[in-house]
Amino acid sequence: MRRTRGRSAICGALSLAVVCAAHAASAQTKAPKDEAYDLFQQGLALAEAHDCPRALPLFRKSQALYASRGTLYNLALCEREIGQVASAWRHFKELLPQLEASDPRLSSTQQQLTELEPRLPRLIVTLADGAPAPSEVVLDWAAMPQASLGSELPVDPGDHLLVARWADGRQAEARVSVDEGARKDVRLEPPPVAAAPAPVRASDAPQAPSPPPDAPPPPASSARRTLAFVVGGVGVAALGGSLITGGLAIGVKGDVEKECPEPSQCSDEGMSMRSRGQTLTTTSTVLGAIGLAGLGAGLVLFLTAPEQGTSVALTPAILPGGGGALLHSRF
Repeated sequence: MRRTRGRSAICGALSLAVVCAAHAASAQTKAPKDEAYDLFQQGLALAEAHDCPRALPLFRKSQALYASRGTLYNLALCEREIGQVASAWRHFKELLPQLEASDPRLSSTQQQLTELEPRLPRLIVTLADGAPAPSEVVLDWAAMPQASLGSELPVDPGDHLLVARWADGRQAEARVSVDEGARKDVRLEPPPVAAAPAPVRASDAPQAPSPPPDAPPPPASSARRTLAFVVGGVGVAALGGSLITGGLAIGVKGDVEKECPEPSQCSDEGMSMRSRGQTLTTTSTVLGAIGLAGLGAGLVLFLTAPEQGTSVALTPAILPGGGGALLHSRF
């Protein structure tokens, strides 16, 4: 008994699954048509409220999902309403052969075509005399058939952009504005081909200047004397800094004596001045030592730098008044 009930439950579940799957497949098949119908209803409500600018995208999307005569008819009516006379004329013309004689929209469509015909702006695109045929002509981002060149092309009123492209990479653009009922001629001409540069003969080509001969290295004496001046200059600068900081230290010392008449009687300002004076004194001493060392080293480098073609030697000698040294040079 339990097995029978179990089998019945399993069969019922399988049947339900099969029915649901079939229903889902059916709903998926009908989805584009149902979606198109919903879009059409939304667009129709907007069109009846005289809001064609918002209704048009809905009609176009509905027609793309599932084409129908009712959607195409209302699409054309909305386009005529906002002044897109060429678009409305093309859609009414597309709709006309789809309508049967008993369709009440037949007479209205014929009347609309008759009324729109004289209002159509027409554009005639031609090529300049002798210009090669372009590989592509684009009108408002839509490719034009080559056969339409030279013939009247209905366009909506307003501004339009024409782009012609040639196989060699050249491109020409033209912007044109057309009013209702007007006729406009546009001539497309490719830009001239850029002339190839003339070949340069070897005899005419500019000759690269020969590199200058290597300059002889500076003599060792010149480099050594330069170093002597640099080191000496550093010494002079350090001595100058030592004199300045020493003078500042002396000035601070006088101020400290005023603020601190006794070591035990010293104000906070006096303590700060005393610390600053010690720093200045130390700095002056260090700079003085650096300056003297720099001057001494610079003097030694200068005196021991040989001139070009000479040798220099420093030898001890006995001079009047005491010992000394003589600077000997030999060519």
